[in-house]
Amino acid sequence: IDVAGFSFGGRVAMAAASLQPNRIRRLYLTGVSAERDPLANVILASWKEILGVNTYNSEVSDGYDKEKESYYDEECDPEVHTSRCTARLRSFAWSIILQTYSEFFLAKSGPNRVQTWVDGVCRYNTEEGLRALLMQTHGHFMDESDGEDSLDPWSPAAMATRIRESQSIEQCKIVVGSDDKMSSPEQAHRLASLLGLSTGPNSLEHEEHEILCSFKIIEGCGHAVPMEEMRL
Repeated sequence: IDVAGFSFGGRVAMAAASLQPNRIRRLYLTGVSAERDPLANVILASWKEILGVNTYNSEVSDGYDKEKESYYDEECDPEVHTSRCTARLRSFAWSIILQTYSEFFLAKSGPNRVQTWVDGVCRYNTEEGLRALLMQTHGHFMDESDGEDSLDPWSPAAMATRIRESQSIEQCKIVVGSDDKMSSPEQAHRLASLLGLSTGPNSLEHEEHEILCSFKIIEGCGHAVPMEEMRL
């Protein structure tokens, strides 16, 4: 089968390929890097702070509802958002959208449209659920170390090595936005190299090659390439 994955979904696709390489023919990854660079670590640390991963039970500021254990945003319509709409949740929604999309795409979309995305995040998620998801999917940034644990067998770099060694995948393609803050083009290129890209060690060529892995940068896009450029 052919498997495609975006961001954390790309890591899930890599995990499937490393566990069952004989069942996967082609692998297409977008927004996945060998490891996080310093900027991505800072962004993840800010999301941790917004959602209160380590300070949830500490002293809180005005606006905290002790009974609901959440920061209630009085601007939210309780009939629409109920207890899901909190100041932390809305702040996180704004932050993740601003960090995920390119400046050009956000400016083109305009504030009214972006506001609907924020409302959607609040409507279909909870503060507690997003906090748990952040802890589970990006647990490595919770400690004092920078970058990912090089010994983690499920890091993209480790999985890429196993996938390449299996010699079972016919083709792999990695796509990244030129303005991706979460998975930088340099780290995405490094992942492609681990999977078998045969360009020079410092090359960021955008051309495809008839080899195991090809690499392409989409100019002007941020992390959310599938949303910004649905047709390539």
